[in-house]
Amino acid sequence: MAEKTPPKKHLIIATRGSALALWQADYVTSLLKAQGVSAEKLVIKTTGDRIQDRFLHEIGGKGLFVREIEQALQDGKADLAIHSLKDMPAKVLPAFTLAAILKRHESDDLLIMRDSYRTDVTVPAVIKPDFIQQFGGMTVGTGSLRRQSILAKFAPEIKTVAIRGNVDTRIRKLQEGEWDAIILAHASIERLDIKGLRSAPLATDWFIPSPSQGALAIECRAGDPVADWLRILNCNATESAVTVERRVLARLGGDCTMPFACIVKPVNGAISGHAAVYGKNGSVAETQKTIPTLDGNIEAFANTLVAGLMKAGAEGVLKSIGLSLPG
Repeated sequence: MAEKTPPKKHLIIATRGSALALWQADYVTSLLKAQGVSAEKLVIKTTGDRIQDRFLHEIGGKGLFVREIEQALQDGKADLAIHSLKDMPAKVLPAFTLAAILKRHESDDLLIMRDSYRTDVTVPAVIKPDFIQQFGGMTVGTGSLRRQSILAKFAPEIKTVAIRGNVDTRIRKLQEGEWDAIILAHASIERLDIKGLRSAPLATDWFIPSPSQGALAIECRAGDPVADWLRILNCNATESAVTVERRVLARLGGDCTMPFACIVKPVNGAISGHAAVYGKNGSVAETQKTIPTLDGNIEAFANTLVAGLMKAGAEGVLKSIGLSLPG
């Protein structure tokens, strides 16, 4: 149980320097202020930020966005760090702990079309595969292997271009004509309150989100009293859902080299889990399961989704892209 009295009245937040990361730090600062605690930012440029000419799966994975930030925590330069949970490795190092998972924002993906591209077409409220398929050789920018794989399966004529950079940079380059469209996490646009985009969410029944997408995590040193107190900010429902998603990913040996999707969410009074692993040439192992509640069922539900993926041929799909299940 979280302590009622905070162990410190002023906390230092380690954060990346992008507009989105700074928004996230400011958002947590506002939550801390409501609890009578002030905070300041320690901005850190991570390896993932410095290396922009190669892609994450080529240079070490999503951990490149957290390594230096975790070092600042370990050195005592910061008390906590704020992460987009989808950018964190599936397993947290023993020296650290996820003190709180905040209430999830939008978990889906957003297709953003260039203002000058196909002005004769109206973007629907929610995008289904047939809308994408009508564009044939459309060029879509995305740095995500998952997003590239889903497009390859449902709209193989579309050309995907791997991109990196902050949200504002990607949108600027889109409007300058580098691509016809880009795909970003809906939550990033929601948080930055960017308006006027020619965009719509991709329906999650076919464009399954990344594990933990839309969730923010607060990381601390393991055993630090600050971590215990920060549980006051935790959203139990979000924590339960993303724990299932991350455990399925970990059981598959997953990192950013794996085109993997998983979303756990309430549907019609029950809990739905939808997971998929994508391989070459449109191959996919996919499973969808529903249970009445996650209460007391987190590990069992993760096992159920893994079993469903195995039955659907996940091992063969992984082999098609040069990956194997953990021994």
